[in-house]
This record gives sequence, structure tokens and C-alpha cells, in this order.
Amino acid sequence: MMRRTLHIWLAGAFLLTFLACGPGGESFRIQGRFRDMQAGEIYIYNLSEGYERLDTVSIREGKFLYRGQASEHTPYILVFPNGMEQVVFVGPNEDLEYEATANDMKNYVVNGNEENKLMNKFRQETYTMNPTATRGAARTYMTDNPQSPVAIYLLDRYFVQDDDASPDELSALLAKLKTHHPHNHYLLEIEKKIATRQSRQQGKTLPNVTLTRKDFTTTHLWPQDRDYTLLAFWSLWHPQGYDFLWRLRRLADKNRDSGRLRIVAVSLDLERHRWEDVARQDSLSSVIQHYCDGRAFESDVVKTLGIEQLPFYILADKDHKVVDSGDDMNGLDELLKKHLQ
Repeated sequence: MMRRTLHIWLAGAFLLTFLACGPGGESFRIQGRFRDMQAGEIYIYNLSEGYERLDTVSIREGKFLYRGQASEHTPYILVFPNGMEQVVFVGPNEDLEYEATANDMKNYVVNGNEENKLMNKFRQETYTMNPTATRGAARTYMTDNPQSPVAIYLLDRYFVQDDDASPDELSALLAKLKTHHPHNHYLLEIEKKIATRQSRQQGKTLPNVTLTRKDFTTTHLWPQDRDYTLLAFWSLWHPQGYDFLWRLRRLADKNRDSGRLRIVAVSLDLERHRWEDVARQDSLSSVIQHYCDGRAFESDVVKTLGIEQLPFYILADKDHKVVDSGDDMNGLDELLKKHLQ
């Protein structure tokens, strides 16, 4: 499961520093070094909506430098060409050192503050764990270190992003962290995300979200004249993007004759021209309706429905009630068979 992943290609051969805009605060600096990557580019962004800029950082001779501003300790995400994501915690007036090996990205190390020291330890201890065990370790770390901003990130990464997480546990963990971080921007946004996610739970009425066409005109999700609508979120930059589109086309072809299924494919691509080329060539456009506004995870439809990972789907009936949602594309065939028989 990959959150807010922005797939880029290695390019560039000069060192370039970008200044990140945030909600005020003091400057910070991240100095990075790779043992076996000489040149390239990576993306960096903040998980808090207060820092909306997505920046590109260039690598030259195995090094990069990134500067920004922060008013509190907050997590930044580095995104690499293979889709790998890494978290770095920054704070006001901090000078951080990042070190990694390109062929073993999970074992990166960040030094310079207590937050990254704690996150380094968590990564080392969970390196060989399966997802269930890792979630258990995250729960333990949150319980033992509720005062740390790392606990907020672990709540988001291992519980909020997990659609199977217990609502009661989410509420309990959120309440505990709020006592230690009552004004933290990131935690307040997580609280909103938890509430937003309820809008796509089974049995809920799906909001009439706005969708953007290729020519930048807009339309609404409802009304629709089919028994079921499959709202699918995907992107060409995601490692599974083309495979997911192939699955959608196969589903569209299987259900074309019945006329009961409508497929709405919402792309989270930033480069709309690439998406337009793919959408234009889709021979099943009569069944698959393609939309993209070029804003990726900042898109209004994504925020309204609380989409946090790709690929992701929501199946709704003719009354706009959510039948099912999730990221298990292998089970989507069986799900549609069940409802379209």
C-alpha cells in the first residue's frame, strides 16, 4: 500500500535547492548523501496541508541540500523513482543529516533530532516484520512515546491509512495523542481525515463530487443511469498504474453488454498530457469515463472522499449508496460478479 507516492524518473546533473513554503516558523536544512547514487532527482513534500508545495530536489555527486521553514516538528516525505517513500522529521532551526544507500533504501538514517532518532530505531526493529507485526510495533511505540510527533505519523501511516482499522481504536488513539498535541496541524488534519473517511463507508451515501474532463470542463458524479458505479482512483506514475488500467479495461469489456456498470476513472497524474494520451486511446471510453485535474492528492474529489492510497476503488449502487471500497483489485472481479448477477 503506497501513500501519496509520486513516481519520477532520474534526471538532472546539478545541485539545486528549493525553499519550501510553510505556515511560518524558522528555517531548517536537510543535507543528504547517497553512497551509490551520483545524480538524479527526488520529490519532497510535507504530510500537513499547511505545506502545499511539492518540491523537486536534484542530486549531484551523491549529495543534495534542501531548505525550508517549519513552525513545529513535522514529517516530510522523500519520494524516489522506484516509488519508495521515506519520512524525515524536521523542526525549527534544525540542521539534519540524511544518509542512504540506493540499493537498500529501507535502511536510511537521519540524524539531528530526537524524532528521527526514534524513527530510525522503529525502522530497524520492524525491518523484517510482516504488516501485522509492524502495526503492532507502531501501536507500542505510540503508547510508549505519545509526546513525540513520530506517534502522530505512526497513527496516520499504520492506522488511518488502513481501511480495516477499528473505528473505536482510531478514536482512542486519536484522543490520547490530542492530549499531548492539542494544536498540532498534522494531527488536526488526521482528525478531519478520519471523519471524512466515513463518507465512503459501506451504506453511506457517496457525495456528488465534481470531476474534471480533458478540456478542463467539469461535471458531477451523479446522476447516473446504471445500476452500479465503480469510482476508481489511479495514476500513471504509480508502479501499478498500467496494470490497474488494464484491469479496469478488462472489467469494462466483461460488463459492456449488460449496461449495468459505469466505470469512472479518476487519475491523480500531475502531467495531464501523459494521461490525456492514454485516455484518448482508450477503446472502451464508452464504458470508462476518464477524469483528471492535474492536482494529484490535492484534488477536491480526493480530499472529499479521503483517498490516501493508490490504487483505490469505491463501488456504489443506483441510490448512490456505497457497496464496497478498498484496494484489493484481485477481489474486485468477484465483487462485481456478486452484484451484477
